[in-house]
Amino acid sequence: MQQSPTAPTEQYPIVRTVIVLPVETLVSSDDQTNLNEAQKLARGAETMNRLLADYFAEMDSVKVITAEQKKVLVSNYKASRSAQAREIGQQLKSDAILLTTINRYIERQGNEYSVHQPASVAFDFKLMATESGRTICSGFFDESQKSLFENLFSFSGAMRRKFKWITASDLAAEGIRKRFDACPQLHQP
Repeated sequence: MQQSPTAPTEQYPIVRTVIVLPVETLVSSDDQTNLNEAQKLARGAETMNRLLADYFAEMDSVKVITAEQKKVLVSNYKASRSAQAREIGQQLKSDAILLTTINRYIERQGNEYSVHQPASVAFDFKLMATESGRTICSGFFDESQKSLFENLFSFSGAMRRKFKWITASDLAAEGIRKRFDACPQLHQP
């Protein structure tokens, strides 16, 4: 299921600069995430980090930081993810911080024309104001590619994909474009 980003109705300061934090994985706290699933999510996070860097590459107002840079910035600051994000935003003098979590990343098994398992990706994001910590824009993407016969309403998507089975990386890139383009503060010019 896909959902458009949401934006609260309250007025926010103009977002001139954004810090993009490294993608985090959703690992179950009840220890049901097995090693194989954790490795898939870690590969998905690496891919998403690369895709985010590509998406924002032409935007001078957006700075993508690496996991190593994040560690240096909050090495002595033990707090929640949101509090750490705000601390980084304050240190780097940004108006907002983008937090992204990957929940599922399953690579297709097969090739462009025949699959045993289609690609499947789910992630959520939140653009947070540095000063107040309030959410400016948020959303999620959750899609598993289906054949045209499984979902006759997906004809335009199948046509855009040239009726081929795409990789999880391609699906994640589509998700980033769809969701971020709908959030004015993250939209590429």
